[in-house]
Amino acid sequence: MLQNFFAEFMADTPTGLSALILGLVFLGFLFEKLPPAAVATAGAAAYLLLGYISTEEALAVFSNPAPITIAAMFILSSALVSTGVLDTASSWLVGLSERRGPVALLLLLLCVAVASGLMNNTPLVIVLIPVISKMAQALNIASSKVLIPLSYMAILGGTLTLVGTSTNLLIDGVAQRQGMEPMGMLEILPFGLVALVVGALTLLVLGPRLLPSHMASGEALDDSATEFMSEVRIVAPREDADEDPSTGRMLKDFTALSKTRVLGIIRSGERLNPEPDLEIHRNDRVILRANQSELLTLRDHPNYTLGYFKSQQPAAEAQKTEKVEAVYAGDAGSSGRRLRDLDWFRTGVRVLGISRRKHNPGSELAEVRLRAGDRILLEGSPQDLADILQSESFVAASAPKLRPYKRHRAWLAMATMIAVITLSIFNVAPIVTLSLLGVGAILLTRCVEADDALKSVDGSILVLIFAMLAIGQGLDNTGVVKGIVEALTPLLQSASPLLLLLAIYGLTSLLTEMVSNNAVAVILTPVAISLAESLGLDPKPLIYAIMLGASASFATPIGYQTNTLVYAAGNYRFTDFLRVGLIMNITVGIASCLAIWVLTGI
Repeated sequence: MLQNFFAEFMADTPTGLSALILGLVFLGFLFEKLPPAAVATAGAAAYLLLGYISTEEALAVFSNPAPITIAAMFILSSALVSTGVLDTASSWLVGLSERRGPVALLLLLLCVAVASGLMNNTPLVIVLIPVISKMAQALNIASSKVLIPLSYMAILGGTLTLVGTSTNLLIDGVAQRQGMEPMGMLEILPFGLVALVVGALTLLVLGPRLLPSHMASGEALDDSATEFMSEVRIVAPREDADEDPSTGRMLKDFTALSKTRVLGIIRSGERLNPEPDLEIHRNDRVILRANQSELLTLRDHPNYTLGYFKSQQPAAEAQKTEKVEAVYAGDAGSSGRRLRDLDWFRTGVRVLGISRRKHNPGSELAEVRLRAGDRILLEGSPQDLADILQSESFVAASAPKLRPYKRHRAWLAMATMIAVITLSIFNVAPIVTLSLLGVGAILLTRCVEADDALKSVDGSILVLIFAMLAIGQGLDNTGVVKGIVEALTPLLQSASPLLLLLAIYGLTSLLTEMVSNNAVAVILTPVAISLAESLGLDPKPLIYAIMLGASASFATPIGYQTNTLVYAAGNYRFTDFLRVGLIMNITVGIASCLAIWVLTGI
């Protein structure tokens, strides 16, 4: 009843009011008082309330394959993180930087671009921020010189394939609803390569002069950037262990397998230097530094005993235990005392690792003297841990956020991703079908745990996309799209195809800098298709221009998610992005449009 009343009341002015609602939605995006997903949902609800879209049409947006494919690609990307594929690759690159210098840094940025064409670039950038910062430190380069290029290369890499960004998939989905044929996996590759090469050359030539030179903020974006000191005892393999125990393995093989940094070996009370060719013996204690995921991976290995504990058998071996990470605030009873002298360990609680900013906390865990600010990983029964946390000055106690790597399933995760991409390239099945089958495969083989897979899906992006699809349908129903096309057609009637491409690209890029690129894509794609048809042109080149323009967000830290990530990590100012980003927008935009114009013959 209420919906019908508003529909009759507004029957004479649907186009104007529909355009007004769209304008308010864009203003909501611009001022950021509410999350973009909330603003878009409110706009979609307004269209539904006014009768500009029916309930059936609102429900139909959930059948669009683009958001489903996007969610599936989030999960497939998370499998590469959980199996340690990205960590292994990044560790190799850090080692390479120590031998090959700037060549390794350039290789990393090239790998980022290629990888961004195959997976979601947000987790990729999150993982690589601490890696590229370490590489810059090893080369005596300010982190601010490399973090913006990291984001820009990830953005440019997303223009290489259909699955490179969620926006590409969304534009293809909207175009299919407008009657267009589905796009191929590599259909935009030629234009994306031109954008990538021109963008990379622009960064190479102007980056050193335009990018600021200061160190990044000390705050890590995630726990993978924090290293803990710990120790591993080489023990006799248990019945469920691998047939080949660690005994007899060279130290260099151990570090290659576990991706740790060895500080020393203690054998029969004597400390040995960690020479690469040193042979590891049973009962050796390996003192090392590693991130949280690596420690948890070592904790689960049957041939190793991780951490420090006093009792003959830690509670972790005999009963259900929990792991807790806490920050030590300082206490008169424990501060400054050696770990071996504390009475925490009567019941079998073990210390898995201790992290102290910019320092090794001690020669071995037993000799560590706690200081305020130390981060400590503890394992024990829930009651024992509760007693320790209550009796000592710990703050911010929480369960570890990371899980052990599933490295033995890394080949499955890589094979699944490669299969999805390859089969899609050869059009064996729609990308949505292949990606869903891939998700089923990695969940079935436990390359990633189900709850981690769900956490990897950015729900806010999906809500935003569904809401904007509903708004796009409302704009079409109320004649807004038709009105825009009728207004632009006389202005562009005599314009050359190249000028038309530049206009579409420029408008897309400008709006993307201010509001969500997914929202811009949903609005402009049907406009471009209708405009091309009214001018007697092939709509595909204009769609390509929108795809590249929606990703070419270089001038602000809020236009693209990877820009926002490095904005915080690199301690940048807003103007740092403007200084180099505006030039990137212009050079990449002109090159992209020229490539589309020449290669499509529009």
